[in-house]
Amino acid sequence: MNEMAILMDDVVKRFENVVAVNGVSLCVERGELFGLLGPNGAGKTTTVNILCGLLKPTSGCAIVSGYDVQKENAKVRELIGVCPQETAIYPYLTGVENVDLFGNLYALDKNTLNERREMLLEKMGLAQDAKRRVGKYSSGMKRRLSLILALIHDPQIIFLDEPTVGMDPPIAPCCLGFYERTEK
Repeated sequence: MNEMAILMDDVVKRFENVVAVNGVSLCVERGELFGLLGPNGAGKTTTVNILCGLLKPTSGCAIVSGYDVQKENAKVRELIGVCPQETAIYPYLTGVENVDLFGNLYALDKNTLNERREMLLEKMGLAQDAKRRVGKYSSGMKRRLSLILALIHDPQIIFLDEPTVGMDPPIAPCCLGFYERTEK
């Protein structure tokens, strides 16, 4: 059996009088693609935020790649990439500057950063617009840049929250279907 990438055991998250996540338990094996589907307000984003260590569960346990999300959060953050529901980009920077900023935050060496940046910009169809200010990008272009930022450090696990929002239908499968992690 493969090593488990994600384990959740009876996770509950309450906000005052609202139960956002109610007893979620799941196992996702390494290498498996897994999606949370449900209507607005079902707790999908809250679940992702718990797994990323952004929210503490009210009860239950969440493990990512063998690390307890609450007790070993720094290690979890080294291993994951996150594309949040709302784009987390700097509109006054260019696409290249945004990618370089995030690559530097992950302490990528210059050669690795340059190679990954060029590959991801090309694969996501942003190479020609990479030197434009992101504030001038369309919403779909901003979304693709946000995906690049989640992938720049070649994470073991990628959390995509509403990854295709704002993308044109022909673009979304292309952007999400190309990526294969480099084994280290």
